[in-house]
Amino acid sequence: MTPAKQAGLWLIQFLSFILIFSACYLLLPEVYLFESFSDMVGFITEQDWNDLFMLTVLCVSVLINTLLIFVIARQKKKHD
Repeated sequence: MTPAKQAGLWLIQFLSFILIFSACYLLLPEVYLFESFSDMVGFITEQDWNDLFMLTVLCVSVLINTLLIFVIARQKKKHD
């Protein structure tokens, strides 16, 4: 694979991550999750919540993106 193709592939994968991350960030009900988590563990500072929420969104996005890349690569390999 040429360097240009590798860079293009990386860019596509990065863009898919950004799209998935944005969707997760916009669609996850942050206020509901904050209230539920606060009820379970008690008081939580806003900074701690922001750190936890962002880490969760990032991890979920990475997992979904990894799964998406795996499924597409597997389908492509089947057709080759």
